[in-house]
Amino acid sequence: MILIYTDYITARVTYTMDLVFKTVINTSFELTTSKEVFNNSKLSKIAYTKVNEGFDVFIKSDTLLFETDIKINLPTAENNFVDFPKFFKSNTNDFLGYDIFAMVFYFATRYEEYLNAELDEHQRFKAENSLAHNYNCLQIPFLNLAIAQFAELLKQKFPNLYFKKREFSFLSTVDIDNAFAFANKGFQRNVGGLLKDLASLKFKQVASRIISNLDEEKDPYNTFQLINSLSKETQTALYYFVLIGDYSAYDKNPSFKSRGFKKLLRTLSNENSIGLHPSYASFNHPEKIEIEKTRLEDIIEKKVTSARCHFLRIKFPDTYRQFINVGITDDYTMIYASQSGYRTGLCVPYNWFDLERNESTNLTIHPSAIMEGTLRDYNKYSPEKATEVISQLLDQSKKQGGEFISVWHNDSFVPSQKNWIEVYKKLLINSKSINS
Repeated sequence: MILIYTDYITARVTYTMDLVFKTVINTSFELTTSKEVFNNSKLSKIAYTKVNEGFDVFIKSDTLLFETDIKINLPTAENNFVDFPKFFKSNTNDFLGYDIFAMVFYFATRYEEYLNAELDEHQRFKAENSLAHNYNCLQIPFLNLAIAQFAELLKQKFPNLYFKKREFSFLSTVDIDNAFAFANKGFQRNVGGLLKDLASLKFKQVASRIISNLDEEKDPYNTFQLINSLSKETQTALYYFVLIGDYSAYDKNPSFKSRGFKKLLRTLSNENSIGLHPSYASFNHPEKIEIEKTRLEDIIEKKVTSARCHFLRIKFPDTYRQFINVGITDDYTMIYASQSGYRTGLCVPYNWFDLERNESTNLTIHPSAIMEGTLRDYNKYSPEKATEVISQLLDQSKKQGGEFISVWHNDSFVPSQKNWIEVYKKLLINSKSINS
């Protein structure tokens, strides 16, 4: 047990201490505003205040956790750093030299994404504009590193403290943006596609389209048997996220009424976890999330409580509030499309904090670390380079006892992507070896 003395106990203070001590360090804590209680206590003690009154462990508090509004100013840190950049630097000689609690709160809540920032063509916060990218720490779970270093210093100060070590876990997630290339797309879409293929002299595609509609098992994107077998061979946890929104320029799965599509989803749900992939259109029409969730639940006859937004389009705080409203308890959207790494600075699941309402919620954020589309399409990495990057990120999570989550798509398991299938296989194998 750690006793923390602070001037005021706010929602932000409580949330941050929960995240640091309970979620990451795995220990209990108690907050007090009573100086008398604090001074008389025999517990390990931390003072988190503005002024050091002779405290053994003093962390000078920034104003961030005692505010209720959202300010535009961005925090700064030194560009030349050891291990990780230290934001919210202290101008006094305190225990750490910076306010670790303010830093954790700022990045974990995605504070910077609430500010007026340049968005990409899909209205997404750009990884290249993030502080983590600009300070060259996006590829490390720098908040976990900061908390781990803090924990070691606390144990040196208080030898009786015990922090339970976190256990590393790996989860493979596969987004089903397009379950079939040709099958179950309906008469109108197939005829239109067939005419385009013929006009473009794509005779192989014409043949594939016809064969797929005669036997959906032979559809190029029906790669689920391979995906499931790789999961079973390596005993890897597998999660599918299903796009089931209405057809649009960016939402191209079969209709939710399609018999073949429904049959596939029921089959997958018998052996795997299934989550919702809220459509591209739901970004501006959040009411669609509930409609799509109900569709998926009706098909697989199971409750759906997890989601990852299609195209990773998320709008703070609207998307998460709607998740909570419709019964989504776990989100897997926290990864950038254009850069691998740790968008939140953390490699562990934790609760979302609604900055505008200034309150903690029960929605759990599961940060993901790598996506094949990022490595292959955005970064233009070779399979060899991608394997190297994945290995580095995987090792970071292992050292922190984190939850490493990968994102792949079913259409990346076609024969023409054989080199990237090998990248995926190596990831599954490497996830099983734990570095000491």
